[in-house]
Amino acid sequence: MSAWWRLMWPALRLRRAWCVAALLLALSTLLAGVGLLAVAGWFLTATFLAAGQIMFNLFVPSALIRGLSLGRIVSRYGERIVGHIVTLDLQTDVRTSVFARLCQFSQARLARYREGELSQRLVSDVAMLDTVFLLILSPLFSALGAGLLFSALLGQWLPQVAWAVLLCLLFAACLIPYALARMSRQSARQLHQAETDMRALTHHAVAGFADIQVWDAKASLDQAFEAASQRIAKARARVQGFGLLGQFCQHVMMGMALVLCAVWGAQAVASGQLSGPIWVGALLAILGLFEVVAPMMRGAARLGGVQNAADHLLELLDEPTDTSEAQAQPLAPDQAPELRLQGLSFAYADHTVLQDISLTVAPGDKVVLTGPSGSGKSTLLQVLMRILPVSQGQYLIQGQAATHWQTASWFNVCTLLAQDSPLFLGTVRDNLLMANPTVDDARLWQVLEQVQLAEKIRDLPQGLEAWLGEGGNQLSVGQARRLCLARTILTDAHIWFLDEPCAGLDVLTAQALLNDIMLAAKDRTVILVTHGLVPEHLFQHHWQLYEGRLQG
Repeated sequence: MSAWWRLMWPALRLRRAWCVAALLLALSTLLAGVGLLAVAGWFLTATFLAAGQIMFNLFVPSALIRGLSLGRIVSRYGERIVGHIVTLDLQTDVRTSVFARLCQFSQARLARYREGELSQRLVSDVAMLDTVFLLILSPLFSALGAGLLFSALLGQWLPQVAWAVLLCLLFAACLIPYALARMSRQSARQLHQAETDMRALTHHAVAGFADIQVWDAKASLDQAFEAASQRIAKARARVQGFGLLGQFCQHVMMGMALVLCAVWGAQAVASGQLSGPIWVGALLAILGLFEVVAPMMRGAARLGGVQNAADHLLELLDEPTDTSEAQAQPLAPDQAPELRLQGLSFAYADHTVLQDISLTVAPGDKVVLTGPSGSGKSTLLQVLMRILPVSQGQYLIQGQAATHWQTASWFNVCTLLAQDSPLFLGTVRDNLLMANPTVDDARLWQVLEQVQLAEKIRDLPQGLEAWLGEGGNQLSVGQARRLCLARTILTDAHIWFLDEPCAGLDVLTAQALLNDIMLAAKDRTVILVTHGLVPEHLFQHHWQLYEGRLQG
């Protein structure tokens, strides 16, 4: 079964009434167009031939032309509305299913994907599926339905022409699009990969814009963008080339049908078996009949990309569920649990990062972990947070293996405050209530006082309702970090993991923030990772990592 069909069939079946309505409207639109051309051709020819006659009925064909014109307009409008409703609903169903599956992934599994890759799958890959219904299924159904009806009608006068037209239409609507999709798949895959690379490059360029300017790396970045753009342009040109090839083949099939109808029809007219107006009407009807094949060629050229997108989405949906989570127990301690590592080692592929780490963090301990860049500090912190799995050794929480406890309940026990902790697009209140939606304004102001940010928020025009802007650009870096600290305090977490929370701040601001963090932590467990100097009196334990080994 095709990947895109397997992906979309449940949603199509769920909305079968809308799908049937859209298909019938598309068929009626095509039939009205074919009928309009046929009647017009017959009417004009008959009028010309009857020019010397005294009596000729103008009213019936005129009414038919007006009726078919109006019917085509109405059905086309309905087809567009219903077809796009179906397409958007299909995208909604698929996107919701994929997002629900991503929500079940562990942090370690999510970390395997490049920045921007998952957003592309949710947005661009799902959007590619609109090709299936609008440019493949609907035109195919219309072409086959209208082709059968037209051939049955034409067969009353020209049976051999009816079979020839139907055969040409089957080639144009089925075999040529299929072959086109097969031939273009490799180019579509290359286009998809090039667009993915471009999106990842854009994400990195935006995130590192300041460093790019400082280190004058714009020239090399421009070269990377130019190379990625060239790959996209070449792949897109190849895909469009296949589309043009399909349109050429479509015109060849239509030309064959017209030539056969013209030759055999002329013979039938000459022998008196067929009237001239019907012959001309049939020729124009064939032109209208083959119009529906044009969008199919565009869809067929893109079908390789649709298949690749469906493969990527099914890769997410088909990932095996972590069955160990079903047997895990909830963790809801009254205080911070004890954390213990015994002989833990960790490696990325063949590169060992942590070696034989053993440590114990008692409830309420204040621990600082230092070491040079690349020594494994962030990796150790991610292991303690259960973002990275334990590959060798043991990680015990409350005396049990970490996997004994449900991940969701564990993340209620701990929280993270990092140098890149985000402020989300919204108000001050929105950002604070993410930590605890049940608190009232009095508690919010109390916490803001605690982090020495209340005066700043009161000075904003709307106070708690002040719009922070993207990334909290209404606040300074230090103020944004303090608002993240306020959000951390509002949680019920017993363990605070701090990953360079003072990075990027001047010495006095960093010192003040760190003092406020430790004051707010009270009896909670605090594990701070930093490569800078910290006041010794704030921490009970000071450990150092060097080349993946614990030194103190």
